[in-house]
Amino acid sequence: MRRSRLTRVLTAMILAAAMICCVGCENAVFRHTAPDISIRLPRSGSSPQPTAEVTPGAGILTPIITPTPSTGVTPGGSGQGHLINRMGYTATQISEYFDEVALNAEYGGSDHRVHKWNSPIVLYVKGVPTSQDRLVLQSILLKMNSTYGFPGIRETAKESEANLVITFADDNEYTELTPANINDLTDGFATCWWQNSVIYKADIGIRRSISQSERNSVIWEEMVQATGLQNDSYRYPTSLFYQGYNEVQEPTPLDWILFQILYHPDMLAGTSREEAILLSISLLE
Repeated sequence: MRRSRLTRVLTAMILAAAMICCVGCENAVFRHTAPDISIRLPRSGSSPQPTAEVTPGAGILTPIITPTPSTGVTPGGSGQGHLINRMGYTATQISEYFDEVALNAEYGGSDHRVHKWNSPIVLYVKGVPTSQDRLVLQSILLKMNSTYGFPGIRETAKESEANLVITFADDNEYTELTPANINDLTDGFATCWWQNSVIYKADIGIRRSISQSERNSVIWEEMVQATGLQNDSYRYPTSLFYQGYNEVQEPTPLDWILFQILYHPDMLAGTSREEAILLSISLLE
């Protein structure tokens, strides 16, 4: 979920004040227990379907994007021997960040298990995206489809065919889409539904009133988080998943390592936290 610039600045000020007041105190960890079956994950909020059909506006650069996945690897299939380049990061840095981003949730309960898509994602775009929004979406789809083990993503012209809907909304519509359990002012959110840890549906909301640079960053973040990398972190300021404010225009190499680990065929949906951490290290070259 992408908090607004104002919300992130205020949050940082509050955290700084809290750190000054609480030097020497032990950290308290609050966890929520989620049910195992038919979990509706308010990763960044759960967006109800709007009742009104929104027709995409004029100026759409690429109305239908249907890239073909570069691999036909099935999750849990023949991934043995395919290792992921560490890109200069240590195994500890990668496994700890994977634990924080992939095995926890920002909102609602977290069962600390791997959640991912096992079947192809079919995307439908609602609202009025700009031509630049469309280019960003195209680059995301191409990058995802080039990832070993990813089940594939394509765009459809029919909402009825979609299992992932992204809505570019004005402020009023965005407020209506944002679920009640998100009290922060946000610029974007993603919601996933899963059963037995397999994601089968997701919704994304993007606030259209923010600048194009901010929107580019929000689109990247929410699209990636809708695939199962659901938590934010203060660990890396240039990351898509940074809890503070940034306007990064694409994922860092470390961000994409997490995506590659998540969709490696050996990383099964439902894998426990302990197993996933060990496996994430074993998948690195």
